[in-house]
Formats: sequence, C-alpha cells, structure tokens
Amino acid sequence: MRLSNIDTLSAYFDRLITENIKLFFFKKEKDLQNIHHQEVAIDMIKEKISDLLQEVYGSGEYQYVGEKRTFDSSQIVEELEELITNDIHIGESDRARLRIAQMEEKRLRKANEGRARNKNQIDILFKDMVEVKK
Repeated sequence: MRLSNIDTLSAYFDRLITENIKLFFFKKEKDLQNIHHQEVAIDMIKEKISDLLQEVYGSGEYQYVGEKRTFDSSQIVEELEELITNDIHIGESDRARLRIAQMEEKRLRKANEGRARNKNQIDILFKDMVEVKK
C-alpha cells in the first residue's frame, strides 16, 4: 500500500518536477556541484517511477491511501500540467521572495536548509548504525 505525498506516482511526479526546477536554477547559476547532485537525485526519482510502473503493471493493481483532495483519474493529464505550472510558480515565488526578503524570510530559508541538512544527517547516521550490524 502506497501513501500519498510519500511514494505514490503523483508524489514522485511532484518531486521530479521540483528537482528539475532546482536543476534549472543551479544551471542558470552555473553551480556545478549542485548540478551534479540534482542530476543524481533526478535519476534516482526516475528509477523509483520506473520501479513503481513495473510493480503496478506486473501486479495489475495500484493500491494507495490518497488525500481527500485527490484528482479525478480521467483528468490526470490536465492535473499533471497544473502540477507542473504550480511547481514552477512556487519556484519563481520562492526566488522572488528571497530577493526581497527581510530578516524573518532569511531566517525561515536558513531554517528550511538546516532542516534538510538535519534530515540528511539522520539518514547518514541511521545507515551507519544499520550497516555496522551487518
């Protein structure tokens, strides 16, 4: 059973779009280190999408716990286009806010980046802990 916003097809699409938007800005800024990181992340997401599709086609079913705000399956293409547009607007708005940000906005961004580093570190520590047991 898959969980909306975690490991469903729409969650993977959303993440793929978001990571490609980040890649766009890193390429624009010629940030080579982050470009490479984004390309790796994008490849991993594509692999997860491929795995999900193979699993679903192999089993003949797609079971997930959805949100109350899910879209009608007959409108999937239109919803995907809207998702792309919304993600682009989020990226544009986020960049615009950063350019005109006051101290509180800068603090919020710093906290978000710190949170991402914390989550990465937790995964690293957990991986190390698990692999020590092998």
